[in-house]
Parts: sequence; C-alpha cells; structure tokens
Amino acid sequence: MHISVLSASTRINRASHRVALALEQYINGQGIHTAKILDLAEYRFPVLEEILHRHPNPPDGLEAFAAEIRGSDACIFVSPEYNGSYTSALKNAIDYLKEGEFAQKAIGIAGVSAGMMGGMRAGLAMQQLALAISGFPAPQMLLVGQVTQRFDEVGNLTDPSFEKNIQAFLKQFTWLAEAVADKKMALVAG
Repeated sequence: MHISVLSASTRINRASHRVALALEQYINGQGIHTAKILDLAEYRFPVLEEILHRHPNPPDGLEAFAAEIRGSDACIFVSPEYNGSYTSALKNAIDYLKEGEFAQKAIGIAGVSAGMMGGMRAGLAMQQLALAISGFPAPQMLLVGQVTQRFDEVGNLTDPSFEKNIQAFLKQFTWLAEAVADKKMALVAG
C-alpha cells in the first residue's frame, strides 16, 4: 500500500514538517508499506482560480500532485494549527482537486503545535475536511504538542516517550487503510 503524506505548512522555519518527515521515515522503515511526502511548500500553488479538470492553464506541479494523490492508497494530512484550524495551503491544494482523488481512501490526521495541545482544533477540522472530500478519516489522530522538543529538523524522534503515540496512530491508521484498500480490491475483482 502506498501512502501520501501531505506536509501542509509553507512557513519559513516550519516545525510541522518534522512530523511529516518522521512519519515517512517510520512507514518506509517498517518495510510493509511505502510513504512519500507531498510538500506543499515545494509546490507553491497560487490561490485557487479553477479546479484542475477545468483549468485552462494549470499551475506548475498541479497535475503531478493530482497524479500522486490518485496513485496513493491512503493519505496522511500533517498540519500545524493556525488560528484554530489547519493551513490555508492545505485547503487550497485540496480545493484544486475533485473529491474523487480522495474518495474512499483512509485519511490519517496529524495536528501539530508548539504548545501543549498538539493542534487538536486543526486535527478536528481536518477530520471534517476528510469527510467533505469523501475520504474516511481515521478516528485516532496523532496530536503533536511541543513539536520542537519531540523531533529534530530532519524528523528524528528526540523524545523516546512519544514513540508509543506514533505507533498507536499508525497501527489504527494502517488497519483502516488496509481494510479500505482490501474492500476496494474485492469490489474490482468481484
């Protein structure tokens, strides 16, 4: 199974990207599934003018981004909490696509903050977003408070006590993602 990890912050010196890097490393390191980061800071999509399938001149990288999403079996949204919600870059990137790119896919949610709450409000809002685009949000979120004390700049875990949180999140998320992927394959074969 292939998982796209959407790193949603485009800020300079962003800390939430550390979590995306850690999740990619952790998933790929297990050798069961593959993961790839789709970094919205690298794509630099302009503010939405028209959705991809109707856009006369799509922004650079948009078609490749859509193809990555279509080619994934599941997604994880990683976003810091800005003013009680997820980033506008995440909303903008998703709005460029039809809901079909995310339909019937498991979507894991990772909320990130520098404070103690771990981006809880952003996480809850991303679960609602996943439902709106016809995805299946995993009930258990990964909430990462005090992110700079838990991960270094390249995604290495610096707080060993937090590993149990990552393991519990990925266990629940991959269970759902595998169940959804298996059901989709059975429908195609059947």
